[in-house]
Amino acid sequence: MNFLSPSRCASGTLASPLARSLGRVGWSSYLGEPEQVRDLSLEGVVEVRGNASAVSPGAGEELVTLSPRRAFLFTGGDPAEVVARVRGQGALAYDATGALAGIAIANERVLRRLTDLDLDSIPTAGPFARVSAVFRRGTDGWFHVYVQQELGHYVAEAVLDALAGLEQTTWR
Repeated sequence: MNFLSPSRCASGTLASPLARSLGRVGWSSYLGEPEQVRDLSLEGVVEVRGNASAVSPGAGEELVTLSPRRAFLFTGGDPAEVVARVRGQGALAYDATGALAGIAIANERVLRRLTDLDLDSIPTAGPFARVSAVFRRGTDGWFHVYVQQELGHYVAEAVLDALAGLEQTTWR
C-alpha cells in the first residue's frame, strides 16, 4: 500500500492541489496581514471504515467521527504507520492524504459566506462552497476544511473570492 501514501513518495515529487490557486500572482495582496489562509493538503489524513469506535487516536491526533462506521483521523505523524496501527485496533484504514485537499481559514466570516453549517457543531461534515467537506477546528482556532482533492482548486478560489469580497466591504 506504500504506492497510495504520499508520505512514501520520493522527496520533491509532491504537489498540493491548492498550489495553483494559493500561488497565483497577487492573491496575497487582498488578504492583508496577518495570514488568512493556509494549505493543509500534505498533512496526514487516514480514513477509517468499520468499527470507528475501536480507534484510539495517538498523541497529537484528532478523530472526526462521521458515523459509527466512518471517521477521519488527522495526524502529524506518518499516515502509513497510522494506517497499520488503526488496522491493528480492528478497523479498516486507508491513507487519504492524497485524496483530500485541506485549507485552513482564519476568518469566521469567510466560513459563514461559504457554508450554512452551525460552526459550533464542528467537527462535522457538510456543505462548503457547494461541495461536501469535512470540518474541524485546529488547535490554533483556525477552521480546517477538507474536500476531494480534485475540487481543491475550485474551493481555494471560492475562499479567496470570499476574502476579497470581505476586504472590499470593510474598506467602504
